Amino acid sequence: MNQPQRTTEHSLKHDTSPIERADDTAAHFDVYPTKQTWLAFFDKTLLVIGSVALALALVFFIAYNWLDMGKMGKFALVEGALVITITLYVGLCVRRQFLLIRQLLLLIASIITGSLLALFGQTYQTGADTWQLFFVCALLITPWVMIARFPALWLLWLGLLNACLLSYLDVTGFLFNDNVYQGVIEIGALAAINFVALNLWLFFIDHKSPSQTTFTNVGVPSPTAAHTQNQTRAGLHWSTYVVGLLSTYAITHLSIFTIFDNHGVTIPAILLSLWAIWCGFMVWRFYRYRVDVLMLTYVSGSAIIVVMFWASRLLLGNANSSGFLMLALLLVGMSSAAVVWLRKAARLSHKRTMTSDMVNESVEVNATDRSATSKSKINKRAIDKNGETSLSNSNDQEDTPWFVHVLFGFSGLLASLFFIGFLTLILESTGALDNAMMIGMIGLLLNACGFIIFKYEHRRHSMFLSSLAFMISVAGQSYVVYSLIESSISHPLDVWVFLLLQSALTLIVPSFMYRLIGSLTVFGCVVFLLSYYALPEISLGLLALIAIVSHLQRYRLLQRIPARWHLVSSEVIKAIGYASALMLLCISVYFIVDEYRYGFDNNDGLFRYHYYWAQGLLTLASLYAAYLILKRYRVQWHSAVGLITGSAVIVLGIVSTYVTGLLATSLIIIIAMANSKRTLLGIGVFALVCYVFWYYYQLNTSLLVKSVSVLVVGIVLLLLRWVLVKRYSAHGLSASGARTQHNASQADSEEPLS
Repeated sequence: MNQPQRTTEHSLKHDTSPIERADDTAAHFDVYPTKQTWLAFFDKTLLVIGSVALALALVFFIAYNWLDMGKMGKFALVEGALVITITLYVGLCVRRQFLLIRQLLLLIASIITGSLLALFGQTYQTGADTWQLFFVCALLITPWVMIARFPALWLLWLGLLNACLLSYLDVTGFLFNDNVYQGVIEIGALAAINFVALNLWLFFIDHKSPSQTTFTNVGVPSPTAAHTQNQTRAGLHWSTYVVGLLSTYAITHLSIFTIFDNHGVTIPAILLSLWAIWCGFMVWRFYRYRVDVLMLTYVSGSAIIVVMFWASRLLLGNANSSGFLMLALLLVGMSSAAVVWLRKAARLSHKRTMTSDMVNESVEVNATDRSATSKSKINKRAIDKNGETSLSNSNDQEDTPWFVHVLFGFSGLLASLFFIGFLTLILESTGALDNAMMIGMIGLLLNACGFIIFKYEHRRHSMFLSSLAFMISVAGQSYVVYSLIESSISHPLDVWVFLLLQSALTLIVPSFMYRLIGSLTVFGCVVFLLSYYALPEISLGLLALIAIVSHLQRYRLLQRIPARWHLVSSEVIKAIGYASALMLLCISVYFIVDEYRYGFDNNDGLFRYHYYWAQGLLTLASLYAAYLILKRYRVQWHSAVGLITGSAVIVLGIVSTYVTGLLATSLIIIIAMANSKRTLLGIGVFALVCYVFWYYYQLNTSLLVKSVSVLVVGIVLLLLRWVLVKRYSAHGLSASGARTQHNASQADSEEPLS
């Protein structure tokens, strides 16, 4: 949660601003993006996605291995596309315009180069050693990587390097005949190269000043742009976090690689020493030198994994119940300590960011000649400061970043599994597992105990008690599910019973993470029931509608609730909003993939899914979201902007009928952009990237159909961008873009990255 959102939430929770004026309060604190920000967002998004879609269409077409097209035709197609791409890049370089388009062209050229090499290997059967393909591709695109200075292209190059190294070491035996030593060499090499890459990223990328952001027509940074610049200064570049995650995975895998092998203590001790050195460096770099909570979360997660693996080897040797209990308590204690430490780091980072922002605002006020503007900025800074001071003394949960919540949630789920193992071994010795009613009573008792601990923790603010209550509650829910499955209750009545129970617990348990997981479970039950009653097509539209209302109509929902329930209701609506978005993204893939298999109910009949009905309902929900966003800016639906927006949504819904998850992810990204939800935006972008790979490996559609579908999507998106730029060029978009490109071209020799 950024500072404007935090101040808005604080003013609403403490009744300093009436709920009826929540939208005005959010607009005052720049929570909602401006119209110029929307234009710049669509300009860049449509350009990036459309360009990548065209490149993927070519990749899919080549992978189809069309026998009717000869060798020369295939090579001419790929090489012609490569020549056209490079020609366009050279032309733009000569004119020194459109830096982002030039970088995208080199990215597309790199993808086409990989396709050309894959086609060469496919045609002449030269792919005996896979590492050669990755190595040659990385070698050929290295000049473009250096020229483009584009983080996405650098990540592609690093991925090729990792794949090449892993493939090469997998077929090279060196001097070792032992698979353990060979595996240590492979994982150790990956850990070393990604650690070096992380340091290079930190040196060459995050030591540079942030790039240009959105500007208004008069050339002065808008409040949203200024806030974005503050966030950029406070955090690292997004690509640095990706490289940091790769480094964390490699070193963590290396430290636990020999955990179950009896080859002495020398190699495990060396590997653990290397892991400890890595942890020390990460703590120094991202806590002492410059606070970054996400990188520290990587370290905390790695520490929890390594300690739990080695503790499991020591405590689960005989599979006794006490070992499971000790592991559960150890995990609860470690996750609680990690969350407390990360919250402290988050407050420290936020304090430094606030201090920097206040200094910058003071300089800006002193440099401004207009007294009215100065007075407004001073008053707004005072409001922000007072809101922050009061908020820092209220609830620590508001200062907890989303990735800390994720760490807490996964740790709690894993701890509940250990706790279930402990209870199951005890209950098995007593014979209680044979009685479904007894298991159900035990589950309800565990839920009651978890609820009591949650209520007590809510007053004491103990992280350990919160983690303990979460573990007990999840274990209780698992036993309830098992009892319903083993009971004599008919199907799907047992699902209805669990749905009602989980809904009640989601409402009353005072824990955001529990409410999030509970909401996911409830939506999973709803999707199951709709599939059971042969209505799976309603699922996408229903989940989209819930996500839209919970995110875009949140304040209007709170207006219908008594004031004393606003705090609890706000947390419940927030959990429901994120859960519905996550379930929508998951289900949009599940139904497509499961069409020719069995559905949730596992009946004798095959699972049938009608694309057009489901896509139509999802398109209607997307139109409703567009209507709410336009209404927020007082834009009429029958105006030119409204008609263009509605037509764009309908066209996207039509062309993405068979493109898995495109409309769903687009909807989530737009909702996230409308409410300035960076977490939801990241989820949508990540899902969109995953869907590309998922769509490639779908078996119910040929690669030729996929190529045509992606080609149509790319062309439509680029045409929409052209219409957008053409329609609003007189309103400042092109002028702003030209000014930004001019500034970028001037800084071409100074800024290595965009």
